[in-house]
Amino acid sequence: MATRQTGREGRAPIAKVLMGGAVAAALMLSTSMVAAQVTPVEIESGDNSLFSSRVLTTGLSNPWAMRWGPDDMIWLTERTSGEVTRVDPTTGAQQLLLTLEDVYTGPQHEGLLGMALHPELLEGTGNDYVYIGYTINNGTAEEPDPSAQIVRYTYDESLQQLVEPTILIEGMPAWNDHNAGRVVFGPDDKLYYSIGEQGHNFGRNLRLPNLAQALPTQDEVDSADWHTYSGKILRLNLDGSIPEDNPEIDGVRSHILSYGHRNPQGIDFGPDGTLYETEHGPASGDELNIIEPGGNYGWPNVSGYIDDQAYTYINWSEAPEDVDQNTDPLPESVPQFEESEFEGDMIDPLAAYWVVEDDYPIGEICGYICDPTIAPSSVHYYDAGEDGITEWDNSLLIPTLKHGTLYVQALSEDGTEADGLPTAWLSTQNRYRDVIVSPDGRTVFIATDAFGSAAQKFGEGLNTSVLHNPGSILMFTYGEEGGGLGGVVEGNDFNASPQAEAGPAEFEDPNTGNEPAPAEDDSVDEAAATGITSESDVAEVAALGAPKFAATCASCHGAGGQGGAGAVLAGNGELADAGFVAETLIHGFGYMPAFGNQLSDEDIAQIGTYIRNSWGNDFGILTTEEVEAAR
Repeated sequence: MATRQTGREGRAPIAKVLMGGAVAAALMLSTSMVAAQVTPVEIESGDNSLFSSRVLTTGLSNPWAMRWGPDDMIWLTERTSGEVTRVDPTTGAQQLLLTLEDVYTGPQHEGLLGMALHPELLEGTGNDYVYIGYTINNGTAEEPDPSAQIVRYTYDESLQQLVEPTILIEGMPAWNDHNAGRVVFGPDDKLYYSIGEQGHNFGRNLRLPNLAQALPTQDEVDSADWHTYSGKILRLNLDGSIPEDNPEIDGVRSHILSYGHRNPQGIDFGPDGTLYETEHGPASGDELNIIEPGGNYGWPNVSGYIDDQAYTYINWSEAPEDVDQNTDPLPESVPQFEESEFEGDMIDPLAAYWVVEDDYPIGEICGYICDPTIAPSSVHYYDAGEDGITEWDNSLLIPTLKHGTLYVQALSEDGTEADGLPTAWLSTQNRYRDVIVSPDGRTVFIATDAFGSAAQKFGEGLNTSVLHNPGSILMFTYGEEGGGLGGVVEGNDFNASPQAEAGPAEFEDPNTGNEPAPAEDDSVDEAAATGITSESDVAEVAALGAPKFAATCASCHGAGGQGGAGAVLAGNGELADAGFVAETLIHGFGYMPAFGNQLSDEDIAQIGTYIRNSWGNDFGILTTEEVEAAR
């Protein structure tokens, strides 16, 4: 997927133990932040001094979904370790309930994802069920073939473990991108499950067809062929079968409730049964939707509203193989469509975060962290009641990955419209993954990712991968002393923003599917300004490449070149071939995405030189001339 622009989603497994007291860790709070997230419109900040704040627990392996249990404990999933854990909401003590043996985990999008608790859990009715969604690998490590499944476990109260797994549905689409995976138990006693479109026609999956608009045939449903469930929200009976009252779309009834979604990581019900959904847009237009049975939400033909602004659908899966995605302008042989050309009957979002015009400098401020999106990771309906947080009454709580902020979106009285812009609350230098609220409505718990990039809240920069509370649950209590958490600073218009600083980044830029580019540095030295030649000083050029490697490559290849999601670089003889290094960095190789459209020739030469002369490698300079030739 492409956007029109100027310039072109852990720790090692550890034993879980019960801890006697609260975690003695500090939230990095300040009221004197000088930089915060960039948004194209001014967003009001809430009064965070109304809350006390502390870290409840740490050491979690990318916590993904939290639920408040009937035992007044927090039940959560950990994506990368494949564990279901129970956390005491007062002490932070952790208890392991389940470790999956068959979970397939990747850098960002695969693993143990959503979870729902049966509402009669621990009520003595025999329905002590927990439903989880996760990815498995039907192939090999070298040639993975992932799929998603929903499995029901029974909670054994005497053992305090999850036992007796029963697969409800299997063989659903999964891949290395945009798997979504939220699981919700509906007020109609049905299961709801969100599936992304696996990032097809986008980034490293550029040539794979996007199936968000595809619908199953009756033969496919009869044969349990679920491949068209990509980019959908599903509604299932509790045994995994298709409900008889599901919508019939194009003459076929399936598990599909709605379609045309990109990466719908957030779904939650309001008190009247309204199903709210949040999903990631490309480089603009994250969406807040109300899900209607049979509804089409437009992706990949439309991002946000049908306004022909800042987005064009480019169908790379039908483009000639010899056309490179960096070609500018693209030839007419590459199918390209304005949003207004979409002929489907689309349901508009309640809100889009954010709507910008074509000339917005997407990718130019500090990379995707500063692009006009918020990266909504979940959604939670909030009703203050008599004693809750009055400022949040009748609103949706939307945690954000990029901004480390809880956006509170007020709703109209009937809940069918967004009431103005959201307000930013409880901002820290973290990636917020999920949010729940205690039954009394006064304590807010936010789970954080264990790694990745976020808006920088302290110092001169705008983006960073230094997370202050990775793999944690943060706790904010309304009406108690000990607040003072700094929120969003004023003046967050990009025109007034200071220059960003580079730092270690996550696996990829979720807007482009490529590894994120480091921010440019005004103090580019002479080696970069005059070009890098075979006569350049290796140590000097490698020193320039080191922070850029950390920003674009280290999360996959390891800070020491030891490998991980990416290939081992330490002692790798293939790096002796300068042309191979340049071509790989520019055009990608295997699962490694291309980022020739993200980095300059100098950037690539510096990173390549650093790689070719670190960790036992001694292969000399990668010149800008060699990079130019590879382009």
